[in-house]
Amino acid sequence: MSTKFGPFLKVLYGVAVITALFTGFGNMPLYGRYYVADLPGLGWSGNFFLNVNVHILAGSVLLAVAVYAFTASLLIRRLPVDRLSFSGKTRGLLLALTLLTGVVMVLKNLPAVHLPMKALIAFNFLHMGAAVLFMLAALISLIFRRPWTKTR
Repeated sequence: MSTKFGPFLKVLYGVAVITALFTGFGNMPLYGRYYVADLPGLGWSGNFFLNVNVHILAGSVLLAVAVYAFTASLLIRRLPVDRLSFSGKTRGLLLALTLLTGVVMVLKNLPAVHLPMKALIAFNFLHMGAAVLFMLAALISLIFRRPWTKTR
């Protein structure tokens, strides 16, 4: 059985990452202020509530892809030569931290969940910091062609 994930999953991952990054910057709200929303086809990016919902949807898709990839890698027998590289471990850790803090940020909106203001601020900055570091790690890996896995 192969451990390589299909092209559909790779495209889904890429689209979800790009969408989450784009809408994440839009949540700050930068797009209305710097006239990105005035560009043809990007008018929706100036709508904060739509932007947040698209961001949560992209995060949910990312979470589903991450859980699938992690579960499949545990269940499928792999050759011992196919392990996560340092780049893969770094991106995986930063993505996991981003997803975990994102889940907390969504759960805080539930009526029964009450978190102290300092915790909310800490989770917010941790989420943004992890996302920016993930973006930088992914960009560096893309430029220098560092794969997720290494073969011995």
